[in-house]
Amino acid sequence: MLGAGGGFGGAVAREFAARGDAVRCLLRDPSRLPALEGLEPFAGDAQDRSALVRAADGVEVIVHAVSYPFPQWDPWMREATAKIVATCREAGALLVFPGNVFGFGAQTDRALAEDAPQEATTRKGRLRAELEFMIQRACDDGRMRALVVRSGDLFGPGLRGGLAERVFGRAAAGRSMRLPGRLSAPHQWAYLPDLARLVADLVALGGALAPFQPVHFAGHVFIRQSDFLAQVAAAAGHPGLPAGTIPWWALRLAALVDPMAREMLELDYLFDEAVILDDPERRRLLPGFRQVPLPEAIAATLAGWRGAT
Repeated sequence: MLGAGGGFGGAVAREFAARGDAVRCLLRDPSRLPALEGLEPFAGDAQDRSALVRAADGVEVIVHAVSYPFPQWDPWMREATAKIVATCREAGALLVFPGNVFGFGAQTDRALAEDAPQEATTRKGRLRAELEFMIQRACDDGRMRALVVRSGDLFGPGLRGGLAERVFGRAAAGRSMRLPGRLSAPHQWAYLPDLARLVADLVALGGALAPFQPVHFAGHVFIRQSDFLAQVAAAAGHPGLPAGTIPWWALRLAALVDPMAREMLELDYLFDEAVILDDPERRRLLPGFRQVPLPEAIAATLAGWRGAT
């Protein structure tokens, strides 16, 4: 497991451990790993090829949940992914990679199935598409297999930062929720424990997966982002809590001095129009998979922000 200290990696690691699997977790700071049965800390860096090889000894699945702040994606994501792919090929391990919607570019007329072409229109989108193509090519000769799982924006207990903080963190504190873009635009959210459970269920299918298997998770789709925010506010005990937008001109001004704001400007299309995923492959492979009901998912996420157990 690579990136177990993050939201996606940590959730998937805990899910595998809960199923009785031994999970070796490579982290630069092993103290970030929860003390749970089945989780084995392993000190190392995903940029260190020798550490990757040592950590991969005897493993069957390698989860690539490594991420970096947007300004560092190029070249760090490309370099780390190339090293992880090489390690998977040597180990003959299944590679699990969390994809996203960036590689598809702007799409407004239909929900995208797993076989939709990647026609990226931004630097980050082109890089994400390149990473997936790198992984796909590595599967061509049969020396490794890969599962790429794509979803919308994540929320769930323990997930911090990003949009989740702007929605759930602020709602839990009774503060106005603020997001970029149009609140009347569609948006797609995925409950992180559901996504982790989906990953583990897919991995359990083994040979039923294609050598390179992309799977979408549709999660919860809202015709208007504001409808989701209203549900969160009501669940937080603050019905009618105002929700506002962060104007793009303010981000452009911040971008003059803030690299993260500069990178966010490139994603404006995701908040003004949205890219929505359909998941026919998920339905084919796991027709019985059921999500946690949305009210329960929202309540559990808010409880996490309030420090509840």
